[in-house]
Amino acid sequence: MVKYLSKKIDVQFLNLGYVPNEEDDHVLEIVDSVLEPLDPIRAHVNLYEKALSMCPEYPNLKNIKILEVGCGTGSGVEWISRAHPAIDSTKGVDKVVTKSLNGSIVEGNAENLPFDNNEFDMIVNIESSHLYANPSKFFKECARVLKTGGYLCWADIRYSQQIFDVEVQAADANLQTVAFEDITNGVLRGLVHTSSRYDKLIEKAPWYIRVFRNTLRTTYCAPGTESHKRLLKHEKIYASACWRKQAS
Repeated sequence: MVKYLSKKIDVQFLNLGYVPNEEDDHVLEIVDSVLEPLDPIRAHVNLYEKALSMCPEYPNLKNIKILEVGCGTGSGVEWISRAHPAIDSTKGVDKVVTKSLNGSIVEGNAENLPFDNNEFDMIVNIESSHLYANPSKFFKECARVLKTGGYLCWADIRYSQQIFDVEVQAADANLQTVAFEDITNGVLRGLVHTSSRYDKLIEKAPWYIRVFRNTLRTTYCAPGTESHKRLLKHEKIYASACWRKQAS
């Protein structure tokens, strides 16, 4: 479905988006250096930068190997390489590969990553882990393929009573919390931009896609949907975090 929609309605990023506040000036600086103010992907890449900014090494990401788990269309892999040219390499893995980017993206499962132990300096995971059958296995796989001292930068949504389960899952995988932040309000600001664009894309889409308009709007938490109301009421929380792999 993702592969199909990305071709039919120009879906580059699948995340809800994020609009920083003034305290995120380091995030704004990176994005401003690459994009024009009205670039349509801006809110989406803001979310990537917010997650990366949780790492204490940010924004000086140099000579490191990065893996994006759950990379979707691959646009996040392209963005990281574009915005942080001093990194050594960026790879991606997803169950469905829409484009390989010359072999940089491979097919694989987040709960059984097709990589060697201690292969990466950083893992990025954006709005994907809530879909995994066993998030605990995902965290353990991240710890396995990360080098000691490597970082997992993460952003995702959970019901409010479940949001801190990820802290427990990460700790069980020998990942120590560096930073953890509720970014729901920033995501709600981002949705003003991303949902408006998605709505317009759907209106121009073929009729057999427009039939699923309500379902799609719920998926991307468009204003007026129940999924959006849950965020407004903080029944669901959107968080961003960074964990560091400890020595065994």
